[in-house]
Amino acid sequence: MTLDIGALQAENDRLSTESQAGDYLANFVKMPEGNGALVLRLLPPAPASAFGRDKNPFYCSTRIHRVNNKSCHCPKELDGSRWKGDNCPICKYYNWLWQESEKKSPEEANQMQANARKIKPIERYYYNVVVRSVFNEQTQKMEENVGPKILSVGKTLHKMIIRAIVGDKSINEAALGDVTHPTNGRDFKLIKTMRQSGRDSYPNYSDSKFLDPSPLGEPDQIEKWMTDLHDIASLRALRPEDELKHELKVHLGLVQDSSGSSGFDPTEFQTSPSATVASATVTDAPLDSAPAPAAAAVAVAETELPTSGETESMADDDFLNELRNLSS
Repeated sequence: MTLDIGALQAENDRLSTESQAGDYLANFVKMPEGNGALVLRLLPPAPASAFGRDKNPFYCSTRIHRVNNKSCHCPKELDGSRWKGDNCPICKYYNWLWQESEKKSPEEANQMQANARKIKPIERYYYNVVVRSVFNEQTQKMEENVGPKILSVGKTLHKMIIRAIVGDKSINEAALGDVTHPTNGRDFKLIKTMRQSGRDSYPNYSDSKFLDPSPLGEPDQIEKWMTDLHDIASLRALRPEDELKHELKVHLGLVQDSSGSSGFDPTEFQTSPSATVASATVTDAPLDSAPAPAAAAVAVAETELPTSGETESMADDDFLNELRNLSS
């Protein structure tokens, strides 16, 4: 009796795929579990010659919808202070839910608004950083100056970083200037504190701050870090509009998921019609020909939900788990 080498090769391929996913996630900064802190150094943009671009960004901005248990980048583009574009079916449906909820009974309105919150676009920002000190779970040892890593943060932390760099005249906060400078830049101390909101807990980063000026590192370290910078702009991998529309329909239970569907129907095990994903309020949505809502209505819909720690929580382990979907 001999070994089935072909079957072993298939198993090796499977394990390699899992390892690659783990390697991909290892590129990202892992936030502290519970309360904790990390000291980071933001790195400057990659040189113009890198990644085939005329100019590389200091950070990459995007918005992510969570639909059909997948993370999908919103195709709207950031233009000045607003995300603009008319090519995101998920945003159209999100805005439609808020508009229609105003015409419904309080109970129906609450359900529609809850459905809207589930697919609300969450802003994400990616930076190249060096982590000053981190525990290596494989070697069980502390390591210093690890990087480059990708720091993924929400709007609150991003705003804190940008405001510190350019200053805030309204509160007499002086500008720190180029915090990435190799000799007189500044490390950033990211402080995470868990807060409670009713039964839920969420991370708060309001105590985070830049530290006193300090060197980035030794010349050979800096050269290596700049050579190994991640192409953060490529993380915003956009899907075609028809794919986004399909994912939304699957999310709503209007069509079956063709990716790996085995014919299993979970509704057979639901004891209440209200337990279905697509309630009566969603089947009326004009997914194929949704009119663009009035500008004022869109502004209300996109600002009515406060940017809370709850929405920022995607920065932590749950968000890193979702990155597998973005890399595929």
